[in-house]
Amino acid sequence: MRLDQQIDLMKEDIISAVQACIQIKSVKDIEHASEGAPFGPGIKDALEWTLALGKRFGFTVKNVDGYAGHIEMGTGELLGILGHIDVVPEGDGWSVPPYCATIVEGKILGRGALDDKGPTLAALFAMKAIKDANIPLKMRVRLILGTDEESGWEDMDYYLKKEETPQIGFAPDAEFPVIHAEKGILHLELAKSHATSFPHLVSVRGGERANVVPDRCDVSLKGISYDDLAEQLNNFSFPEGVSGTLVSQKSEQEIRLMFKGVGAHGSLPQNGKNAVLYALRFLRTLPLSSEEQQILDFILTNPGTGFYGEGFGVALSDEPSGKLSLNLGILELTSDNTRLVIDIRYPVTYQRDDVFLQIEKIALNEQFKIKILNHQEAHHVPKESHLVQSLLKAYSDVTGLEPFAFAIGGGTYAKALPQGVAFGPTFPGEPEVIHCPDEYIPINNLLLTTKVYAQAILNLAADI
Repeated sequence: MRLDQQIDLMKEDIISAVQACIQIKSVKDIEHASEGAPFGPGIKDALEWTLALGKRFGFTVKNVDGYAGHIEMGTGELLGILGHIDVVPEGDGWSVPPYCATIVEGKILGRGALDDKGPTLAALFAMKAIKDANIPLKMRVRLILGTDEESGWEDMDYYLKKEETPQIGFAPDAEFPVIHAEKGILHLELAKSHATSFPHLVSVRGGERANVVPDRCDVSLKGISYDDLAEQLNNFSFPEGVSGTLVSQKSEQEIRLMFKGVGAHGSLPQNGKNAVLYALRFLRTLPLSSEEQQILDFILTNPGTGFYGEGFGVALSDEPSGKLSLNLGILELTSDNTRLVIDIRYPVTYQRDDVFLQIEKIALNEQFKIKILNHQEAHHVPKESHLVQSLLKAYSDVTGLEPFAFAIGGGTYAKALPQGVAFGPTFPGEPEVIHCPDEYIPINNLLLTTKVYAQAILNLAADI
C-alpha cells in the first residue's frame, strides 16, 4: 500500500487526535506552575497527552522535566521535527467555543488548530505511517514537543541543554513551501512613572502578548462629562472592524469604554487593526491634561506610526527578507505609570543594535526606561542546501504545486538548529488565521500536510 493511501485510512484517527489535543487548554499559567509543570497544568496535560499518544504508536518517548518532550524512531544521526503544544490565549470574537474543536464546513476550529497542534500531530502521524509501512531509516527521526514557543522559549533553552541537538530539521509551524530565512525578533519593554497622577486617564489596558496584535482595549476615565464623551464617541470615525463602546452607566463615578479591533500575528501587524492604537486616537480627541496628551502622542507617534518601524526611524529592509515590522502588543497605562511592550522583526542582514540603539535613544529622551525582554538572532539556511532542496521536492511531489523558498518575520523553532527551516502547514494563498478568533485548519489540508511530512522524512532519512 502506498504511503498516501495509508494516511488516507488514518483520516478519522488524525481528526480525532487533533480535536482531543485542542480540547486541552494549554495556555501558559505561571501562577499555577509546579514541579513537572513549569508553565502550568494545562501545558503539562497537553504534553503528557501527546507523549502518551506517541508511546501508544510504539515510539520511544521522553518527558524532559515538563519543559519539553520528544517522540523518536529509527537509529543513526538525528533529524529533528520541532513542534509545540502551547497556545496563545484565545482572545475575543469567536463564533464557536475556542477549546471545543468544532468542525464547521470541513474545518477544525479551535485555538491551536493551526498553531501548532494540528501540524505537530500531522508530523506524528507521518512518522506512524512510515513505521507501519516498515520503511527502513538511516537516521533517527525525533519529534520534539515544545511548551513555551509562544512566550520566551524557556522550554527549548532547557531542552537543548539537557538533550542532544539535531543538526538538521524543520519546524511545522509557519508556511509552505519552505521558509529558509527568519528575521531577528526583538521584544522591548518601555516603562515610566508619571511626574503627577493623571487627572482623567485612570487606566488603558490592551493586549496580552507582544506577538499578537491586540483585538481589545479597555479604558477607564474620570472628570469628563458622560454626555460629551458619548457624543464624541458617536461622532468618531472608526474603520470597518473597529468599534468603541461605552460600557458603564451614567451614574458611575468612572466611565468605562471598550474598544474592539482585529487581531493578527505580531509579525504581520498590517493584517490586523490594533485596538489599543484606535483607543488612543479616540482619547487624543478629549480634553486631557498636557502630560496625558504627551504620553498618548509619544505612543501614537513612535510605535503607533506605520507597521514597519517608521515612527522610531528604524524602517529597515533587505533583499533576502524584506521589511522590518513593529507591533505594539501590550499597553498598561494607569494614572501613575505607563508600560508598553513592542514586537520587532528585523531583516536578516541587520543586527539587534541597528534597531535597539535608535529606539533606546528616543525612549530615554522621553524619560522611559527600556528593557530587552526577548531577543532571537536572525536565521538563514541557503536555498541550495540539501535540506531545503529535499523539502521542496517533497512538497512538489506530493502537492503538484510550485516549490520555492522564502523568508518570514515570524520566528520558529527552526532557529534552534544549525540547519533548520520552517516547513508548513499553511499553503500559499490561504488566509492568515493563527492567533486570530476562529483559528482553524482545513481537514483536507491536515491530511495533505501529513503526506508532505511523510515524504519529507523519507527524502531526508530513508535508507533507500
